Amino acid sequence: MIGKSDQTANPMQSLVSAVRYAALVVFLAFAMHNLNGAFIEPRYLGFESYGDYARADKLMNASRAVPWLLSGLGHVATGFALVVLGLGVHARYRDVRPAAAQLALAAALLAATGFLLTGVSHVIGRQTLFLLADANPDLAATAYMTATVVRIWVNALAQIGLGWFAVQLAWLGRKTGTLPRAFVAFGFLSGGAGLLMTVAYVPVYLYTVLVWALWLAVVWRRA
Repeated sequence: MIGKSDQTANPMQSLVSAVRYAALVVFLAFAMHNLNGAFIEPRYLGFESYGDYARADKLMNASRAVPWLLSGLGHVATGFALVVLGLGVHARYRDVRPAAAQLALAAALLAATGFLLTGVSHVIGRQTLFLLADANPDLAATAYMTATVVRIWVNALAQIGLGWFAVQLAWLGRKTGTLPRAFVAFGFLSGGAGLLMTVAYVPVYLYTVLVWALWLAVVWRRA
């Protein structure tokens, strides 16, 4: 006969194990973001300089491009993945570091909210944006600029939340000795890059999260 503790332990263990798969989802999404930023946008969408991202004509063209849609879907997937990451990390550390585990969960949910809002603005929001812009051509530039500003706000929320989560996870790994020291150090670095978005738009996180997410998937499996 299976005891109550065994019945509840297995679902929690499955949730902990799911962290590495959620981390891979984040990695794939950020791989798409990096492909857009480093190759597709400058080569095919006309963003040859940082200032081009402030031009309405280029934003209007890029918003209808498939790569930006895929990036938006990546944001949606990252939002759902962060819910799993938060719950999995909380399940693993709640007995040994309950307060820090609770903060990690809160950070993950904050990040998930930001990523889902960013993704929704890319996917469903773009359809509304196209409808309004096409029906009111005189206001099209204003509509695109407004959508871009809002998207930057919610994306900043996503990166700040993810940065906080990475710092919390690094702290938990350091205090419990369950994660490699190199990964812990890089977690603090990547988390700091995300938290930098509270004061300045410096998208260093694009590169650090890419490495951090893949690294997390590897070390979590081994741990």
